[in-house]
Amino acid sequence: MALLPQLESLLDGEPDPVARMANMAALLHREMGFWWTGFYRVQDDGLVLGPFQGPVACTRIAFGRGVCGTAWKEQRTVVVPDVEQFPGHIACSSESRSEIVVPLWHQGKVAGVLDIDSRELDTFDEVDRRFLEKAAALVFGPQREIYLAAGCFWGAQKFFKLVEGVEFTEVGFCNGRVENPSYEQVYTDRTGHAECVHVRYNPEVVSLEELVRLYFQIIDPLSLNRQGEDVGTRYRTGIYYKDERDREVLSREFRREKEALGVEEMPVELLPLSCFYPADEYHQDYLDKHPDGYCHLPPAVFSLARERR
Repeated sequence: MALLPQLESLLDGEPDPVARMANMAALLHREMGFWWTGFYRVQDDGLVLGPFQGPVACTRIAFGRGVCGTAWKEQRTVVVPDVEQFPGHIACSSESRSEIVVPLWHQGKVAGVLDIDSRELDTFDEVDRRFLEKAAALVFGPQREIYLAAGCFWGAQKFFKLVEGVEFTEVGFCNGRVENPSYEQVYTDRTGHAECVHVRYNPEVVSLEELVRLYFQIIDPLSLNRQGEDVGTRYRTGIYYKDERDREVLSREFRREKEALGVEEMPVELLPLSCFYPADEYHQDYLDKHPDGYCHLPPAVFSLARERR
């Protein structure tokens, strides 16, 4: 995670995504010592080799083929402890033993993948996945972030992932008292944390104002510590910011919402982010992995995000 500020500084001011890929591959390869570090870009019905560091590689990979094609098809990060055990593995190099592939999202679609190979078995873990997903979100243009508590984070994450311009999401717990809490701890309502969705977005595609207005359409802004059938302080609503410059925009949108409701106050927090701890892998992208899983949001709500495309 310590490399993220360095990556952001390195990419600052460069609009071309291929140039950004090239420098990102070089930095990751040098600092982390991987066997192969590089990118494939989506072109028509396949993946085409992009900037990379390491030995020669396969130049084209079909949709759904190998680890890279699978990550593209399934629109998710794929971690492979042993490539020899992965069905349909494409052996570009016999020295590759384990692999991680992260989709690159751009304008709501997978536009490529970040592919990293190791010469050792079982190299990549949950920490690597989270870091590389954050790094991959930097490839296409500028990034900003906001933290949204909207009740149960499963449905909220699914909703914001559908919004064009949102490049990365992860669920977790924010603004509580307990360091790095488990889901079970937060569930007791004794930690002070709220279930929250961390959203990274491209402000050239979707503005903070638009995200906030969508947010208010998926919550009940007059309900205290309850959204749908989910009750407790962990389900409180709130928007939490890291950049003080966002406060003016957020305050204006909060005033707009209160005027629309005809109220002077509403139980939706507007605060600086004091802390955020990602939830474990089970909860990340839950409704993608369990399409029929529980969601407090009505199905019709998701059309609001799709219509934004």
